[in-house]
Amino acid sequence: MIRTAELLAWIGQRIGKPPGWERVVRWIVPPEKCGAIREICVARDGFLFVAQPAVPLGWHIAFFGTYEPELREIFRTVLPAGGVAVDVGANVGWHTVLMGSLVGSGGRVLAAEANPSVRARLEDNICINRFRHVEVLPFAVADVDGTLEFFGPDACDPWSGNGYVVPGAAGGRPDTIRVEARRLDTLLAAAEVKRLDLVKIDVEGFEWRVLQGAEQSIAQFRPHIVFEYNADYAARGGGRPDLFDAFFSKHRYKLFIIGRNWAEAVKPGNWPACADIWAVPQG
Repeated sequence: MIRTAELLAWIGQRIGKPPGWERVVRWIVPPEKCGAIREICVARDGFLFVAQPAVPLGWHIAFFGTYEPELREIFRTVLPAGGVAVDVGANVGWHTVLMGSLVGSGGRVLAAEANPSVRARLEDNICINRFRHVEVLPFAVADVDGTLEFFGPDACDPWSGNGYVVPGAAGGRPDTIRVEARRLDTLLAAAEVKRLDLVKIDVEGFEWRVLQGAEQSIAQFRPHIVFEYNADYAARGGGRPDLFDAFFSKHRYKLFIIGRNWAEAVKPGNWPACADIWAVPQG
């Protein structure tokens, strides 16, 4: 199985994901049978990445050499050499190291990840690339400075990254940990950031709270913002389409749905149930 997986990974990292190829790979080496394959190293776009094929994100990266390619194209469009980016909910660092590769040593990337076990994987992927211009922030990014509960079936599982932050107590469950929280405005001020080109947010429904804690920075720097929207998850953090519409209208942003006709404008009051959203500053 291991040699077969290594061969398929070698092929997939060179051909990508042509029609039907994912079905073939999933039939031969489905994620649930990859437990014995601890790591596969991927070289892509000038950086290295150590993927764990036993989890969905790592499986896609290991066998196809990419993950969320539409976001990759946006990052390449809006992030110049010497630019500054923030990855909120960095997970194991796929987007973080891509950002680090794009901005180069003259730029800067701040990667925030609350889950300590997942954060260790993030730090490993930064380390193997020798990215001294990429800094890990061990915080949940929120609308408060303090502490919050991090909850999920994998809160203490180093192989997963699907946990999420919830306000208030979570009943002392064994799969809940207490984490430090900071507003993005607080973090950027402490880091003495002088420019900001891109903010990516993927925090399993807490995106609204992240934006609430970033208003000063958004108004000052006018970065491009890419964030995940899931109607069910957004309810955890109090996010609703009308609130997002009002927020981005106030700050003069136009919203686009990523991957649907490449970039289809979001119509106020008519949000998709689940999509990645690209907020583009206007004027």
